[in-house]
This record gives sequence, C-alpha cells and structure tokens, in this order.
Amino acid sequence: MENWENWGLVIVALSAIYVVVVFIMNRFFPHGNKAQILNHPPSLPEELDATLSLTCWNIGYGGLGEESDFITDGGKNRLPPSPRTVKKNLNGILAQLRIFKNQSAPHVFLLQEVSKRSPLSFWQPVRGAIISLFADHFVTFRPDISTRGLPWPIAINHGTMTLAPAHPQQTQVIRLPTEPTFLAGLIKRNYGLLVTRFAIKNSPPQWVIVNLHLAAFDPKGATRYKQLEQVFDFARSEYEKGNFVIMGGDWNMALARSDFPHTTNLKQLFWLVDLPRTLLPKGWKIACDATTPTVRTNYQPYVAGENYTGIIDGFIISPNVSLHAIHTTDTKFIHTDHMPVTATFSTNPTPKG
Repeated sequence: MENWENWGLVIVALSAIYVVVVFIMNRFFPHGNKAQILNHPPSLPEELDATLSLTCWNIGYGGLGEESDFITDGGKNRLPPSPRTVKKNLNGILAQLRIFKNQSAPHVFLLQEVSKRSPLSFWQPVRGAIISLFADHFVTFRPDISTRGLPWPIAINHGTMTLAPAHPQQTQVIRLPTEPTFLAGLIKRNYGLLVTRFAIKNSPPQWVIVNLHLAAFDPKGATRYKQLEQVFDFARSEYEKGNFVIMGGDWNMALARSDFPHTTNLKQLFWLVDLPRTLLPKGWKIACDATTPTVRTNYQPYVAGENYTGIIDGFIISPNVSLHAIHTTDTKFIHTDHMPVTATFSTNPTPKG
C-alpha cells in the first residue's frame, strides 16, 4: 500500500511539473517566429513572371460557415456546430480553390486561418487537404495560434499559408506587436508577416509577397495601428531596394467605405476601424473590390440582409506595381465568414520618390 501511495505522490508531482512547464512554454515562448516549409516540389521553376495573379482568402479554419457564430464577435459559441458542418465547409473551400487553381497561371494564394487537425475544426484535416490539392505548389506556413506541450487532440496549430507555383528565393517572418491579452488566459496570439521573395524573369529586383492577418478585437484598433506602422516600415524598406511589393490578406480594417444592406446593431461593430490613410506611404495603393463585401459579422449565423458585411480583405501595393484587375468572388458566406479576393498585378519600374 505504501508503494502505491509513493507512486501516487510521484504522479501528482510530475503532473504538477508538466502543467507548470506547459503554462510557461505557451505563455512566454509561443510559436510563429519561423516559416515552415510544408511542400517543396523539386520540379518548380525558379522565377515568376512580371505579371501574376494573387488570391487572398481567410478560410476561417473551416469552422465559420453560414451556420456559425463566434463568441469573440458577440456570438455564443467557440466551436463550429458539428464535424459535418466543418466537412461541408472544407469541401466548399477546396472546390473554390480548385477553380482558382485551374483558371490562370502563375497564381499565388495567400490564405489565413488555416488549421491543422484541432478542436477549432473538429479535427478535420483542413491544412492537409489544402496541401494535397496543391501538391504541385510550394507551400509555406506560419502559425499564429499554436500550443506547445499539449497532446493531440487538444493541441492547436493554425495560421497563415502561402502557396506558389515557383520556388521562392527566401521565406521569412517579420514579427508584429501582439495584444496584451492571452487566449483562455494561456495562449498568446503571435502576429507576423509571412514574407516570400521570388525572382522575376529578366529582372534583378524581386517580387516581395506579404501574407498578413492583423489583430481584430484590440480596443479601438490600438494594436492594429502599431502593427500597421511596422508593416509599412518593412514594405518601404523593400521598395527602396527596388523590389516590387504586394501585401495581401485580412487587414481587419475597412479598406473601402461600404453601405451594404444590414440590420446589425452598431454595438456589434465594436471591432471595426478604418485603415488610416495618413499611415499609407506616398504613392502606395489600396487594391480592393468596392462592389462586393469580403467579411460578415459573426454575432449570429449568417442571414443575408441582417449581418453587417464590409470590406477588410485585399491588397496594398508599392508605387512600382500596377493593378490590372481585381474581383471578390461572391461565395455568399456559405463556407467561411470571408470571401476571396483575386487580383492581377504587374511590375512597373518607376523612379523612387
């Protein structure tokens, strides 16, 4: 009996140590400072053309389709309604990505909220399914919410993913300011820019493609404004080197004024702020489709004409990049709470002003 008691004390002590270590690791040493290479086909070209298409899309980890609300947006739920719902969403997301993939080349994809198997997506293989669809693409990933030391099935790992039809010259992560709060009192959301650099045919300067997802629920946009300053500091430095800079993703700021029909109480728009034009460097341009919303509120499941919708997804480009076309695909928020934005750009070398 005494031996069993001793073993019990050992197990309790080890469990306590484990809990403390996990707490420290997640609280003070979050993931997200390095880009992870998830697919690297050897046969890919080493250069991109001077004209290319990009699509940015926040896919809501497959859990924020039309049936979902979300607690941080004023809703009631932390998880999707069911595994079946996530499967439906994932199939719809993959179908739309397949359409984009087959439409034009070269085509670079900037995805946000891509989840590995985790409770957020009812353990559906969202990230793995996308990698399989793009088996012929270079794929890099940066986690922004990721646990350390927690076993499956409670481990969480989701973030931004860039998919490209060519080998980049370099991938890197530029860290951004974080919010002072912790998710569930434990996990720090680790913000950063996922940067990929691509050689251009017959051009010494490079494409610098930035995949971003800024903060959303910081009071009055305080963290977002700090993040935006650092985003533009980095972008300016690349432009001054002669590079062609495209930044795309979920800005969590209004990129264009919109007045789409809704009946949402204004208190549900506590998170919404405008992207301050005063911070936009001279000559830099916002590229978005002002005719179609890209995001809907999640305080309730989606009902057309009731949920507020706006434009927070799109691109910002350096003065030496030309925009030829941009279009938001109206997916009616069936499979995710954002809609994809696709644009075509080309290099346009100009003297730096």
